[in-house]
Amino acid sequence: TYELALSSCPLQPAPSDRAFISASTGLTTITQASGNFELSNEDISARCQNATISEVTSSTAECVEISGAFADTACSDWTWTLSFSLNATKGTANEDSQPLHFNATVYGADVANVYLAYESPHDEAFFGLGEQTGIGNLRGWRVPVWTREGGVGRGEEPVTTYLNSNASISGAFAGGSLLTTYTGVASLTSSLGRWIVLDGTKYALFDLASNDSSPFEDTAAGYLAGNVTEGDHTIGSTTTVEIAYESTTLSGWVGRAAQGNPLLEATGALTTVTGRQPKLPDWAHDGAILGIQGGQEFVEGVVQDALNASMPLVSVWLQDWSGTRLQAGAYGVSLHRLWWNWEPDSTLYPTWADWVPYLRSTYDVRTMSYVNTFLANVTTKSTGYNTSFYDIAASEGRFVANATAGDGSPWTITSGPGIDAGLLDLSNQSTIDWFKALVKEQFYSVDESVSVSGGVVSPREFHNAYPTVWASLLREVVEELGLENDTIGFHRSAGTFSAQHTNLFWVGDQNIDESREDGLRAVVSSALHVGASGFAQSHSDIGGYTNTLATVGNITRSAALLGRWGELGAFSGAAFRTHEGNIPQVNAQAYTNASTLAYHAYNARLFRSLKAYRLALLDEYQRHGWPMVRH
Repeated sequence: TYELALSSCPLQPAPSDRAFISASTGLTTITQASGNFELSNEDISARCQNATISEVTSSTAECVEISGAFADTACSDWTWTLSFSLNATKGTANEDSQPLHFNATVYGADVANVYLAYESPHDEAFFGLGEQTGIGNLRGWRVPVWTREGGVGRGEEPVTTYLNSNASISGAFAGGSLLTTYTGVASLTSSLGRWIVLDGTKYALFDLASNDSSPFEDTAAGYLAGNVTEGDHTIGSTTTVEIAYESTTLSGWVGRAAQGNPLLEATGALTTVTGRQPKLPDWAHDGAILGIQGGQEFVEGVVQDALNASMPLVSVWLQDWSGTRLQAGAYGVSLHRLWWNWEPDSTLYPTWADWVPYLRSTYDVRTMSYVNTFLANVTTKSTGYNTSFYDIAASEGRFVANATAGDGSPWTITSGPGIDAGLLDLSNQSTIDWFKALVKEQFYSVDESVSVSGGVVSPREFHNAYPTVWASLLREVVEELGLENDTIGFHRSAGTFSAQHTNLFWVGDQNIDESREDGLRAVVSSALHVGASGFAQSHSDIGGYTNTLATVGNITRSAALLGRWGELGAFSGAAFRTHEGNIPQVNAQAYTNASTLAYHAYNARLFRSLKAYRLALLDEYQRHGWPMVRH
């Protein structure tokens, strides 16, 4: 075994059961359907893992490089280097938390994956790797880093198996598993104060002492066969952590906090590398953000009712500003979806440009909307449209291209029956500028024009980078308009370095129930893990989002669940926002009747009353990087 020290900074000790560096050929099989991804390592070859050391050099007291080869017959011509150096450009003046940069490279024909392993005592607990639902301590799990749809159920039964077994409903693997997450965040903290951040966006797999040598897979078939299982995985775990990265080079930063609360200090040190979220505007702490659909007249009526019920109301969130699209559902009940054509719907919001400031001046209520990087073909939109942004983007080559067709046509994603859209190619700076101008003009009424240019990147490499570029795009919009101190921008997708571009993380869609895997209780584990990943300012859809009407069981919202979720949101959220759900007509809403209004008004006042406490915790985040929701 090997253990090195660099300027009194201890490195992770090498594992006792394998080489600290290894490599392999073959790629993880990644299969996509409607934003759901299946992962399988079946095609990765046997590893070259009999590493030999030929030289250790140290050019300075702050840099060391180890080099060697492999004794395996299949890769006798492969060589490797592993270097460590103190990184003066990252971290803080506190020597205890100064990051150590590492770089592992394997040279040879067909090298596809690099692995680094280190020793971990049995009592070391792991947290982070972005949003992880339904799991507390990650020790004993193999956790992939790949942003994708979170799934409906994520292990909660019977809905997970129902959707994973019926691809025609919402695509293959729509139920997901305990490992499916919107985030592709390659940063990890531990109860011993150790932390690591990978510098790259390619597919990675963190084996957190799993004691499982079988090929990793997270697929519908694999889930149904029990390959991703419930339970305490710390039992039977090994003492080896291994990180696999799909490249010839694996690099990043490591560190260890030896003083104070180990987990808090490790998270704080980690954020000196990844960045911290900008502050929320002060008004976000003063009351409720009501998610409402239905048009100007209906929304104003709800605003009046809420204020009359003594609800501190700071904003309405109108995701249907671009139009409601009904999607056929079970029992003849339609799901409420959106028209992804980012302009105000002329039927629901006919005087949008004047009405938004009217709400602010009359009721002191701000307006928030919704936007994503999909554009739908609006030729069948019954309420009409002014501009088809899909047609413009398609004609100018702004969509991710269909690689299978090979003719430059848009790759189409399906979001359930009848909803197809193109996905904007944000690897192209011209498309970024074009979409920024669209958002400014359609939501902020600022007119801009941009030119066209092209660019090509590796889809596998850019996939995990996409959320960070998207967050950066919207942050740049509000900064260029001088609105960054008065705007909330919340995202549910994230990359390792997304935090600095968004002042609020959203833990995404949960089932409208109390389940640990994908319901009310999942909010807690999600907040803890994203907090340990550097996203202190997070919140959930109060009341949940996902309804299911099916023969295996119906998931709808009761007034009691809405109220309990509001209580959780008051204590755990950096913002207090409701969602009507994807089938609003079967759910209790904050505005349903006097009773639900009173309950939600009480919870909103509770949230407001905790403002000073919340601001104190978030000040610690800005100064130290500590999460707001803590273990």
